[in-house]
Amino acid sequence: METMKKLQLTLLALFSVLLTACASGYHDTKVISAETGSQATPKGPYQSLVVGVLVDHELREHLEDAIVAKFATMGIKATAAYTVYGDKGVEGKSLDYLAKRMKDNGFDSALAIHLEDLTTQTTEVKGDPGVAIPASAGMTMTPQVYSPDFYVNEDIYTARLELWDVDQKAIVWTGKTVSFNTGGFKGLEKGADHYAKTITDAIKDSNIF
Repeated sequence: METMKKLQLTLLALFSVLLTACASGYHDTKVISAETGSQATPKGPYQSLVVGVLVDHELREHLEDAIVAKFATMGIKATAAYTVYGDKGVEGKSLDYLAKRMKDNGFDSALAIHLEDLTTQTTEVKGDPGVAIPASAGMTMTPQVYSPDFYVNEDIYTARLELWDVDQKAIVWTGKTVSFNTGGFKGLEKGADHYAKTITDAIKDSNIF
């Protein structure tokens, strides 16, 4: 009986960990494609990069800052676009205009991040029935239910990354990422650092800088 109780407590603890993980948010980001020389051959090494998250979201500044910080650890000078162009600084502008603005501000390259798709999937998580325990001294066995079923909404973000050569006015590297988040705003905030590391590592592997 003592062994049975310990097993029940262990299962309950594992279920609690699962519930906490689902509620806490962000799961992972993966780079699903990457290509160098999309429109033109890179003419680096680039010395000054501007990072722009082209999504109207309240975490935009937080994410740009996280990416800039990761580039800094790689020895790459980068600047968050919001600090130079504000919230709507590049919206609806022509390529020639943007190239001139970036050159005037001393940038020779730009990383643009576009949100291509956002979908939400709802997953049912079954309550843990535990283990069968005796209902009485007889032979009848009944399951002990620790928790009812619950549902988790998982947001799946697909983003397109474009690294621009300002002088050539051309994309020299592209990538695509998929991110998974179950924690809403807090989950995205929590995952910003990992997202930044994932994409900067991918760019580092391309040997452009």
